[in-house]
Amino acid sequence: MSSSRSLFLAAIVIAASFGSASAQRRDRLPAPRDPQFYAPRNKLEEYTGRIDSVLIQGQTWTGTLRAQGGTARVEAIEIRDTHDQTRATGVIVVMSAPDPPGSPPEIRVMIDYEEIDPLVNAFDTIAKASESVTKLAHFETRYRTHGDFEIIVFKEIAGGAIAAAVEGGFYDRKRLFMSIDDLTKLRWMIAQAKDRLDELK
Repeated sequence: MSSSRSLFLAAIVIAASFGSASAQRRDRLPAPRDPQFYAPRNKLEEYTGRIDSVLIQGQTWTGTLRAQGGTARVEAIEIRDTHDQTRATGVIVVMSAPDPPGSPPEIRVMIDYEEIDPLVNAFDTIAKASESVTKLAHFETRYRTHGDFEIIVFKEIAGGAIAAAVEGGFYDRKRLFMSIDDLTKLRWMIAQAKDRLDELK
């Protein structure tokens, strides 16, 4: 076999393996993190982990979104510490899905009040993403909060449609795929939760 033909066959094998890996990329979640490295990443997580204090927690449900293979429930939350008379407020997004196998049925992601406006603005920005953001064949835009709630808009490798996903979790992670319209609905639910919190002031 000539050297040029060998190089040609090798190039085909590499291209095929790259295409297969790319096709699977969007279904793959990051590996679980080691619990020993966990530390509170925002105020809400720090408050929920407090000890030697009486904590008062209030929640208001603002909506539930049905996505592909699961749901995302949005709640406004307030936690008050009666010991030092301080409080933390924000949003909880509860993601429910059976996948990946062996993972908990629900993942709760906490978003501090101060993070809500930047997150809502990120929803507005990435929901407008289109093929014009890059000259390459596919694109992906994403935004992540301190508590690892992530919103993603991307061009699907198979079919070329523009779709969205949300992802969250620390020890285990879940990802819910959805349409751009559903992503906008989720943005509205989070904004509504902020309105409920503003009424507490």
